[in-house]
Amino acid sequence: MRPYDVVKRGLDAAAAAVGLVVLGPVLLVAYVVVTLALGHPAIFKQQRPGRHGVPFTLLKFRSMRSIDAARGRVSNEERMTRFGRVLRATSIDEIPSLWNIFVGDMSFVGPRPLRLAYLERYSAEQQRRHSMRPGLTGLAQVSGRNALTWDDRLRLDQEYVEQRSLLLDARILFLTAKAVITPRDVAAEGQATMSEFFGPESTSRLSLAPLAEEHLETRVSWLNDDRVRAGISISFAADIDSTVRWFASTRSSSDRWDWVGVTPAGVSVSMCGLLRVEESTASLYIYVDPDQHKNGFGRDTMSILIANARRLGFDRLELETPADNEPARRLYESLGFSIVGTREDGKKLHLTKDITAGHANG
Repeated sequence: MRPYDVVKRGLDAAAAAVGLVVLGPVLLVAYVVVTLALGHPAIFKQQRPGRHGVPFTLLKFRSMRSIDAARGRVSNEERMTRFGRVLRATSIDEIPSLWNIFVGDMSFVGPRPLRLAYLERYSAEQQRRHSMRPGLTGLAQVSGRNALTWDDRLRLDQEYVEQRSLLLDARILFLTAKAVITPRDVAAEGQATMSEFFGPESTSRLSLAPLAEEHLETRVSWLNDDRVRAGISISFAADIDSTVRWFASTRSSSDRWDWVGVTPAGVSVSMCGLLRVEESTASLYIYVDPDQHKNGFGRDTMSILIANARRLGFDRLELETPADNEPARRLYESLGFSIVGTREDGKKLHLTKDITAGHANG
């Protein structure tokens, strides 16, 4: 453990103890007002991932009405009240979290604790935000709060993890105090709270672009490479003429999406796609430049592809892979896919993954 971490933990515990004593009257008054305005319980409790992803119980004041489908109160937007918006804008709803800081679940400064459901949606880079205790405030919160895109917000979390220091913490606390006095960007546009995180739109190493005719020669080359064919479920030999015809026939389809993974330098390193097989189910394919195997591009591509499937409204993904392709099977299982059967006398594995979107209201 770095000396910084030891000093920071001591400062957190001491400051949280002082805060709980000094703000005791505010806590009591807020508890009574929240109870009168929104009913019991006044304290909102929810499991959130802490350091290394270990769950803890986050404490906040409630800022929303309870779910009541009969009265049309289901979504966060429908349940949010003017009173709740004031609580969030002034950060009074966060005061009970001082207890989380005091007992060591959280810190004053660090990446905000998000939802447990998001843990498996992060890219490998984004997962680094859980290498330290989550914070009451953080670099993302003072750089735009909920008005930032998810990728920008999580990129700032990674930046904080890499550059954290007591001086940076002091700067963030100063900017947080300033933001509380002049609140803005408490919710994303059109949302009562931050919009749902479906997964990464890109990583530092690649992004997905729509497949174009200029990529087809590369596609044919990869599909005919034995190293690629060993990991995908096809038996035909690809040629450029049939691939051009296939591409022309799919461009007008509303049930198919194909992408190419491109590095910041513009180099194609992967290809992937989705095909609707049922209303909420899609089959997927992915293959990586055979010269780039074992460089992590497959995992990056899959993380973005799964996120895209959620954005398109799919609840379930399925794929096939050769049964003897151990690296591919391990990758898919590490991303949450489960083997549900075999085909062609056990030569191919059939895997599925539930990707239902929607986060718990609260």
